[in-house]
Amino acid sequence: MRTVCLLLALSAAFCVCARDIDVESYVRKYWTIFHGKGRVVGNGDKRWPLTPELKAERFRHFKGVMLRFAPHIVEESYLIDRAFNWKKGTYLRMMRFSSVEAETAPAAGAAAKSTREEYHECTSWIAMPDLTGGRTVFMHKNRDSRLSEVTLLRRAVPGKHAWIGNGPKNGFNPTQGINDRGVVVMMNSGDPAAEADNSQNGMGTPIICRILLEESGSAEDAVELLEKIVRDNAYSHAESGSIWFIGDRKNVYIAENHARTVVAKPLNSGFDIRANAFHYPEMQRFSHRNFASLHGHARREFAVRDFLIIQRWLKNGILTPADFAASSRINQFPDKGAGYTPCGARTVTGVTFAIDMEYPETLSTMYSVFGPPRSSCFIPVPMTIREIPEEILNGSFSKKSIELHEKNLPLLPEKELAALEDRLRQRHTEAVEKVRKMLRISRVYSTHEDAAKILNDAFNANWQDVKNTLKLK
Repeated sequence: MRTVCLLLALSAAFCVCARDIDVESYVRKYWTIFHGKGRVVGNGDKRWPLTPELKAERFRHFKGVMLRFAPHIVEESYLIDRAFNWKKGTYLRMMRFSSVEAETAPAAGAAAKSTREEYHECTSWIAMPDLTGGRTVFMHKNRDSRLSEVTLLRRAVPGKHAWIGNGPKNGFNPTQGINDRGVVVMMNSGDPAAEADNSQNGMGTPIICRILLEESGSAEDAVELLEKIVRDNAYSHAESGSIWFIGDRKNVYIAENHARTVVAKPLNSGFDIRANAFHYPEMQRFSHRNFASLHGHARREFAVRDFLIIQRWLKNGILTPADFAASSRINQFPDKGAGYTPCGARTVTGVTFAIDMEYPETLSTMYSVFGPPRSSCFIPVPMTIREIPEEILNGSFSKKSIELHEKNLPLLPEKELAALEDRLRQRHTEAVEKVRKMLRISRVYSTHEDAAKILNDAFNANWQDVKNTLKLK
């Protein structure tokens, strides 16, 4: 019986597990930031001076925890070194200390100016099945950072869980993703904390996000692994802690942590939202957040909650992907007051993960913009995706959105954008329901191949619709 169950599980997850990319060919083609010779390993720390001796010690620790938790990523970094003819270990150092333009690199021992409060304003929210019609968990993140091109990432490392996600064009570590078991991982920055000076040695949160996706068959597994990473002094996040949103069809958790402590609690029903402030008293006792900053984060949370619960759920009795798309574009508070809104000047992307309660491995969906939400469109990406459009991979689609955003322009007039996104959702939903009927009848291997084709054909038709509507070449 165990063997039969395992085969069924592998069959259910097969659709997303296409062959992994060729790392060297991929980075040579798409990681254009490194195509010149002007980037070097950065200083890496924003708050404290970093002497050469301290930098060497922190790298030694970083490499050690990487070898412990993700040796395959270390090996992958050596392939990237080879692709760019770098000395072995260069990219691993960039993963720890970032990369910078050679002429702007800080001198040894100098700390760069802290920018945490200037650009880390991510906002994430979750709606459970009792608000979504009983068939879906919605998990959304608006990511705020420096405006730069984002892409659709898809990895299927042999022996690891395959995943799709959204992240920087010039990297493999997602800022949010979903794996082939329907496990979603997202994170926000948390409160500045007393333990901040102890969090300078380990792995950054996008690396941890990727590790959780690749190693976790369930949300419970991911939370346990996150706790182990923190416990083993393998977490790093500059001056603040983090807030994690981890879920599958059975369990959804919000975890808050700093360098020494993780507090994870389940979300069993309803709605919850986090900006960048801790909610758990076990973590608030460590916080260095001031009143003005906390007030700003609370206003963002209220704006989204008011829109989704008061204006949409109470009115319609259900929350939908369209509601989440609209909430991601909120750029004004209900009281018209000043402050940084959920969709602000630095909101570089937004993603809604729809975890299917019946067939999460096949029918879950990633609704993603590849640029600032108010200047882009949400595209439904199926778990089964094999071929990613060139315009998304090379960043040109994202770049178009960023250019419009910087001019405070939408991608399309409001009615035209709504009509486009309605068509994309409808086409994708029809494919999902067609596949659902197939899976209910048969779970054999060939059925999943047919299912993948139906979902991928719908994605390709959607992408062609986007190109035609936007007149993309």
